Amino acid sequence: MLLFLFLFALGAVCPSDDYTMTLQRATCPMFWYSFNGRCYKYLATDMSWADAEIHCVRERANLVSVHSKDEQKFVKFLIKNFDPAEAPTWIGLSDIHKEGTWMWWNDVPCSHKLHFVCASRTICP
Repeated sequence: MLLFLFLFALGAVCPSDDYTMTLQRATCPMFWYSFNGRCYKYLATDMSWADAEIHCVRERANLVSVHSKDEQKFVKFLIKNFDPAEAPTWIGLSDIHKEGTWMWWNDVPCSHKLHFVCASRTICP
């Protein structure tokens, strides 16, 4: 039964006005999913922001930083696939608006524990 649920999750589809989205492994390691040349992994383990980043680094990745609307849609779909309630989830920071200026948009303390998403470049087998 567990294998069936896992395989069902791998083929999950998200309805969209523009296109149908699916989770694909491609060349990503087990439990990681491919999108535009990067690998993503949702972790349903509650950690502080710093501990989540350390966990990602240990897996040769970082907390995901979203750089486009399509990537945002994919990350949202990935989260919803594993957590239909879409609980708050840590992502990485970006200084895209002003070099060297980093902020939290919602003032959640970094010590708060949340699930998180790691992202890395595609790792060749």
